[in-house]
Amino acid sequence: MGSESTNVKSFYKDQNIYKEGQAGTTAFLIQKGSVNLFKTQGNKREKFAHLGKGEIFGEMGALAGLPRTETAEAAEYCDVVVISKQLISNLLGQSPKTVKHLVSLLVKKVQAADRRAASGGGTHKNSFLSICRLLEIAYRNHLQTPPQEARKDPNHSLGLKRSDFTKVCKEVLLVTQLDIDLVLEKLGNLNILSIDNRKLDKAFAERFIKISDTANFLQVATNLQKELNDAGLDETELEYIDLFDFAEAVGTNPEIIYKKIAQGELPESLFFFDGKNIRQWAKTKGKEFFQKVTRKKKNIEELEDVNDIVFVDKATLQEAFSSLGYYKIGILLSVAGEEAKNKIVGALSKKIASIVQEEAKGREHVDETEAEDIQDELISMIKTIKGVPA
Repeated sequence: MGSESTNVKSFYKDQNIYKEGQAGTTAFLIQKGSVNLFKTQGNKREKFAHLGKGEIFGEMGALAGLPRTETAEAAEYCDVVVISKQLISNLLGQSPKTVKHLVSLLVKKVQAADRRAASGGGTHKNSFLSICRLLEIAYRNHLQTPPQEARKDPNHSLGLKRSDFTKVCKEVLLVTQLDIDLVLEKLGNLNILSIDNRKLDKAFAERFIKISDTANFLQVATNLQKELNDAGLDETELEYIDLFDFAEAVGTNPEIIYKKIAQGELPESLFFFDGKNIRQWAKTKGKEFFQKVTRKKKNIEELEDVNDIVFVDKATLQEAFSSLGYYKIGILLSVAGEEAKNKIVGALSKKIASIVQEEAKGREHVDETEAEDIQDELISMIKTIKGVPA
């Protein structure tokens, strides 16, 4: 065997990756090269599939714990990603019902691969279909979540969390965020799936994926990939601009763009780092640097929202809170960051703080417009108390 990394193994041409009858505990994804699959029938070895980059094989043994039903052999020098049973189990939520369904699904996939080989079908040359396959598995698992588990997640009905899927996708397929975003964008533009953006709190938003037609998803994705390849559209040209050029293009200043990023108003999928340089820079900062955010001190004139009250003295806050009332303070507590929450509670008496905290915990939903109005009212009060024009 050639060189190896933690989860990538290399095989030379004609080298066995595994043999028919061996115990199976892992699946494999072809990262480079191609693999032939053989079965022994009547003492004769017959090739029934030729798999290329992006293809997954060996799932049956990994999921069902059954001996290998075929021999996998490198058709040329190849690199394969080893996918552990534990990683697959994590993806499937350790749901026996889903595992049973997935095994059935993979049987159909192997049969389809057999038919492709018999008809001279080609192999896939990029990660598009690999991401689609993994998306189908993850989405089917999401749909089959037991009702008692689904009820624990108030957002379950919105679909599969995009952040959860991309995390597993990166671990299993070793693709980049950009690869995943481009695939999802293509599928979304053609209404093959929908992505629902939901703001779960003041600062952070989550996106949820729903596949329009689960039963035909992979077939549609396969057809789409073929059309893209035929049209020469499978590669996307990217143009990069820095934050300052972007600010100029939209007629604003970089400071506003920074604030919108911090507030989660710009989608994170639009931002990419120079991998080598960002890692080198991160090493110079050390791990502690990334564990907390140091807020730049603001003057009273610069206060904008409830999180800025960390720069306001206790006496001023007490005076402002005395005019706001319990209900509005409870709203502020619901939308404030951890540091600002502590500041609010610290400015209240123990009795009032207890009442307001209980009210905030029991509040299921906060109206964003109302919350913004209350924040504006608080900031205006603070500026008035300090003798600063609002």
